[in-house]
Amino acid sequence: MSTILVDRVGAVVFNNGLLRVDCMTTGPNNEERAGGTLLIPINVAGPVLQSLIAAAQELDKRLREQAQQQQQKAAEGAKT
Repeated sequence: MSTILVDRVGAVVFNNGLLRVDCMTTGPNNEERAGGTLLIPINVAGPVLQSLIAAAQELDKRLREQAQQQQQKAAEGAKT
């Protein structure tokens, strides 16, 4: 199994029953290059994409809660 770093999504193409997502990354000289291609069978593309969306939303929620807790702790520390 390969690990792909994704800094940006390149082309997204549907071909031969596959959703192909070009994953772009930034190289050592700050040059953009292909990091790999994500191949998703079209019959599961919807559920896979919905899972990614849900995971990103949950992560965003957790990060916001964590930031809010840190702000509350900082405010409480400033009061004492």
